[in-house]
Amino acid sequence: MKATFALLASPEVHNVVRKLSWEFHQKYRTGTRHASLPPHVSLKQPFPVSDLSALEKYMDELAGSIQPFAVTLTELRIVPVPFGGAEYGILWFDIEETEQLCGLHNRLNDELNGRFGDTAANFDGGDYRFHMSVMMGGQLLDIYQKFHSEIPNSRIDLTYTPREMAMFVYDEPIGPHSDSLCYRILQIG
Repeated sequence: MKATFALLASPEVHNVVRKLSWEFHQKYRTGTRHASLPPHVSLKQPFPVSDLSALEKYMDELAGSIQPFAVTLTELRIVPVPFGGAEYGILWFDIEETEQLCGLHNRLNDELNGRFGDTAANFDGGDYRFHMSVMMGGQLLDIYQKFHSEIPNSRIDLTYTPREMAMFVYDEPIGPHSDSLCYRILQIG
């Protein structure tokens, strides 16, 4: 099993992201399974965990220690993801990198490793890119590229203040057809 933490979108941002997800599905029949997690800003990619109860206790401490701060969605992008010999796509909004987000990402890496052993995930550290996924998997990359090319302006510049943190859990192996669940939600601050 793997798990991760994320900041949830506000209702306004949720509605913008899900409207786009639904339009994409309706036009290209991608399915909606890959948009099943609520819109969120990933703080770290999924990491291996064996003790979910201990991770819940850590989440209680973490959520209580975070003060709300502004998050800005900037541009809609397509990111290619190779899996099983094919190249799938992820459609996501870039998130403006801030001191608060970077600090939270680095804090998670340090504290999780200290408490749970090796919790390294792809793209940890300086290579990490904050984002909010609109749609992932379900279709090959060329479908994502076609949809993106039909959008007249990919800039959004939408700012909100997250008030909730979520813990997501995932079956392994993680890929375009794996299952995930929003396991827990807590208020931050």
